[in-house]
Amino acid sequence: MVRTVIREALVLYRQLFWPLVATSFAIFLPFAIALLVLQLLVPDTSSNQQSIAILDAVGSLLLFAPLAVIVIIRSAIAFEETGSASPRRELGAGFGMLVEYVLTQVMVLIVIAAIPGALIALGYASNSPTLMTIGAGVLVGSALFNGVRLTVATVAVAVGDCRYGPALRQSAALTRGNWLRTFGVILILALIGFAAAAVLSSISLAVPDGAARNIAGSVIGVVANALTVPLVALGSYRLYRALLAQASPRRAA
Repeated sequence: MVRTVIREALVLYRQLFWPLVATSFAIFLPFAIALLVLQLLVPDTSSNQQSIAILDAVGSLLLFAPLAVIVIIRSAIAFEETGSASPRRELGAGFGMLVEYVLTQVMVLIVIAAIPGALIALGYASNSPTLMTIGAGVLVGSALFNGVRLTVATVAVAVGDCRYGPALRQSAALTRGNWLRTFGVILILALIGFAAAAVLSSISLAVPDGAARNIAGSVIGVVANALTVPLVALGSYRLYRALLAQASPRRAA
């Protein structure tokens, strides 16, 4: 299943490369410009840079990446059904599904982090390094186990099958007995994305430090997102379809 999913994702990526990359670039660009302006205007202190990094992570995780993923998956569905796709046309559906997608994603994060977060908080409140260490270990284990188990919950939202709690339950049911295969797909997609981002990021290191490097880093970051997010989204979508197809005979039986 792993090789099939990756192959199908790469085929879709090649077929829809230019429209998906261009649309992803357009989605991420305004946020990158806003962050760059903020970065250039505020004093270059470690606390300010940390705040900007947090804003970048939250904005990407809860708005721009979800919007891009929804548009990409909806475009892939249209392409498979009709032979053509217009990501620009799917932006309306993207905005319409954004709240449902993000809230489902937040629910996944809560499942992953609730118990270990409570342990870490309790360890911090009681000044217990041991408890905090245990909480950190539980968080890593939960991220690995529950992150894989619930990995297609948001895909179900983008496809339009279900949302919120039912999406989490469906993802858990689909990945039951397929944890290693699902992890294999996620790992390969992550490695491809990381390799592409690392190559592009290395380019910015050749730029002299200061405003020029900040600008180069922002541009390269947008390009990296535009190139990697479509592949990861398409891989997740084909993984969801493969898991559904595998579950159909079991349900029929």
